[in-house]
Amino acid sequence: MTRYESSAYLDSKSFPFHISIYVVQTCDQVLPHSHEFVELAYIAGGSGRHTFRDVEFPILEGDVFIIEPDEVHAYSVESGENLIVYNVLFEPSLLKHEISLMSGVTPFIDFYYVEPFLRHTMQFQSHLRLKPADQLEMKAMLERLLLEYKEKHLGYQILIKTKLLELFIFLSRCYESYHYSPITSLATDEKMILLVCDFIRQHYAKPLTLTQISQLCGMSKSSFSVKFKHYTGQTFIDFRNDVRIHHAAESLLKNDDKVIAIAQNVGFDDVSHFNKQFKSILGCSPVEYRQRHKSNYSSKL
Repeated sequence: MTRYESSAYLDSKSFPFHISIYVVQTCDQVLPHSHEFVELAYIAGGSGRHTFRDVEFPILEGDVFIIEPDEVHAYSVESGENLIVYNVLFEPSLLKHEISLMSGVTPFIDFYYVEPFLRHTMQFQSHLRLKPADQLEMKAMLERLLLEYKEKHLGYQILIKTKLLELFIFLSRCYESYHYSPITSLATDEKMILLVCDFIRQHYAKPLTLTQISQLCGMSKSSFSVKFKHYTGQTFIDFRNDVRIHHAAESLLKNDDKVIAIAQNVGFDDVSHFNKQFKSILGCSPVEYRQRHKSNYSSKL
């Protein structure tokens, strides 16, 4: 299976972005692949099939979806059809600060993180398919992005970042206005909580809050908290912090990054709070943990 590298597709290391239109011809297919960058795909015409995490589902004009780095996916087109796709490719670092700020907005979390996470679930049928008026707006926004990228006039990088951010805000508003409530349609409370746990494990470094997650499940904070603790034995915050700390512990042994950098990478803005949580969960400070276990970890490699 092919894994596409950023250096082969994106503009440059300093500006990791690319946009293009491609057509998957009738009876053709794009074989399973992954990439180290984010892909935002918009189906501008035709229909086909999209395979994501080994589940195949139909895609039509107006569909929008996000493929995160290292996720395997593929496209195929049946006889008599062509699939026209706008591809927006970028590394998360391009909008790191902006995406971090937007991660405090529930509709953005729903579109950018939750929808890709749930799309592989057979019971989850509703992905973001734009209404006709919104399709026109989406295409106009993509065309403006494409023009800036092709012409590369003075200040094009700033304009592209601004227009990309505008695009995400637009899509988040669409997602909100269409009243998607993906997790609440997935049967039992237990399954819902287990899905939330998997989601936290995958997106532990994001600024996920109890309010956002409880809203996602269609519950009040108090009701969600009771059910979450019933099925996991931990509070939402304790579970999230436990996942973050164990990832931090692995990073401490894998690389020589400073503790403050590792703390930020797993979702802690306050290094003193990180140190306190680390000691509470693993029984020692991050520095002590690295000193005790680094040599044993290295010898096993």
